[in-house]
Amino acid sequence: MHDYHKAADFLKEATEKAEAAGKNKVTKINIAVGEDSGYSGESIQMYFEDLSKGTVCEGAQMSVQSIKSKLRCPTCNELFERKRFDFSCPKCGTQGEPSGVGREVKIESIEME
Repeated sequence: MHDYHKAADFLKEATEKAEAAGKNKVTKINIAVGEDSGYSGESIQMYFEDLSKGTVCEGAQMSVQSIKSKLRCPTCNELFERKRFDFSCPKCGTQGEPSGVGREVKIESIEME
């Protein structure tokens, strides 16, 4: 259900940006969804399509970029994708820590006409 609310947030943001720019049609919204964000890009798309009916965003294409989760090495500061069952930094071998990369869910850009 939180995907519904995120779609509503994206609709509100895109509508406000279109109004501020003096545009009357949003044609495309590019979003980033991290694999550890707890959100489903496909679900957000589905809800957005339904919610946008009758708005400047109706018919807008939503493109979803999936963001892989990354760990950060506390020793050498390297960002890396963890391997299955392995949290070791590929550069120095130290155990990685969560970095926040892969938890985001946001609009990257909005195209309007």
